[in-house]
Amino acid sequence: MAALLCDLGVAARVVQGGKILLVQEATGPYQTKWGLPKGHVDPGESPEDAALRELHEETGCTGSVMGLVGVRTALRKDRPAVFLCYDVHVESRGQPVATKEISSSNWFSLTELGSVEWVSETMQQLAVDGLTHRMVIRNQSGLTLRQAPYAVYRSSMASSVRPGGGQE
Repeated sequence: MAALLCDLGVAARVVQGGKILLVQEATGPYQTKWGLPKGHVDPGESPEDAALRELHEETGCTGSVMGLVGVRTALRKDRPAVFLCYDVHVESRGQPVATKEISSSNWFSLTELGSVEWVSETMQQLAVDGLTHRMVIRNQSGLTLRQAPYAVYRSSMASSVRPGGGQE
């Protein structure tokens, strides 16, 4: 099979105590707009690790991936662009540090989301879904044995997650 280069982006959706963690863009075309902590996958990095790295870089939080919650596909400059969103359980909250990319991070309730100026409709819908009817496709590690990490997400592994973070 021939390799195909693509733009691979990731986001971390963190819901805790009935609120969702969002970041505010500091520069660029989305300056002052809000969205999930996100970024690109670096060479040699798994998408899951990239989502956790971006979460830490943009909010100071560390956590673990609970599962896949959304996939967006598009064509950009005649190349596939894939965006994966993961639900993440926060294990520790660090001090957010303003960077050149992110000016702020904050927790929002469902009622507060209506006043947010969004990076995109996709981000808005992922956030609303996280606070209303959270569905997570869990990783079924070990389905296919490999020497390198190999994640498999299957719809039969989907489960509802309570907005506070527990499984239903």
